[in-house]
Amino acid sequence: MLIKILYSYFTLGNLTALAEKARLYLVQKFPGHPMFTPILEQLQGSVETAWQAIGSSTKQALTGDVRLADKRRDRSYRSLRDHIQAGMLRQNETYRAACQALWPVFEKNDLMLYNLADGDETTAIDSLVKDLSGQVEQAYLATANAVEWLQEVKSDNENFVSATQQRSAQRTADTTLRDEQAAKQLQKSMELLCSALETLVGIGSPEGIGDAVKEVNQYIKEANTSARQSQAHPAKPEPAE
Repeated sequence: MLIKILYSYFTLGNLTALAEKARLYLVQKFPGHPMFTPILEQLQGSVETAWQAIGSSTKQALTGDVRLADKRRDRSYRSLRDHIQAGMLRQNETYRAACQALWPVFEKNDLMLYNLADGDETTAIDSLVKDLSGQVEQAYLATANAVEWLQEVKSDNENFVSATQQRSAQRTADTTLRDEQAAKQLQKSMELLCSALETLVGIGSPEGIGDAVKEVNQYIKEANTSARQSQAHPAKPEPAE
C-alpha cells in the first residue's frame, strides 16, 4: 500500500517537486508501459501547469500599485478638503470668504468620497475637479493657495485610473492558472497515479512493481516529513527594503 500524501501540508512547489520526482522514476522504470504512459503524460501536464502557476496568487504586483494609487488620491483629496475647511476659520477676511465659497462644492461632491467604492470615488473626484475649474472657483482657489493642490488631486485620480486599466489588461492577458487551481489539478493527477500503482501492485504486474511502490513510498515519506516541518517552522518574511 502507498503511504498517504498529506496534501494539506504541502505547498504547490513541494507537491510539484514530489510529483515530478515520482514521474521521472516511473518513466524510466516502466518505459512505454500501456498502463503508466497515459497517466504519466497527464501528470506531466499537471506538473508543467503547476510550475507556471507557482506564486501566481501573490504576483499581482499591479494590485499593489492600484491600492497605493488609491491611498495617494485619498490623501490628496483629504488634505485639500481639510485645508479649505481650516481656511474658513482664518481671520483674514478675503481668505476666509474664498474658503467659505468653496466649501459647498466639497459638500456637494461628498465630503467623505474617499469611503466610496473605487469607481464611485473616481467619478466623485472628477465631478469635484470639474466644479472647481470655473473661473470664479479658480480665483477662490488662488486666494486660498490651493490651485496646484487641486491639480495634484486631479493627477492622483488620473494615476489611479491608469493603474486600474493596467491591472485589467494584465488580468485579461494572463491565462495562467492560479495556485489553488493548479494544486487541485495536480492532486487529482497524483491521486490517479497512486490508485494505478495500488491496483498494479495488487495484481503483481508488471515485473518490478513492488520495488517501484517501495521507492515511491520513500519519496512520499520524505516529502511528508519535509512538508510537516515547513508547516511547523514557516519561513520568516523577508525584511522590507
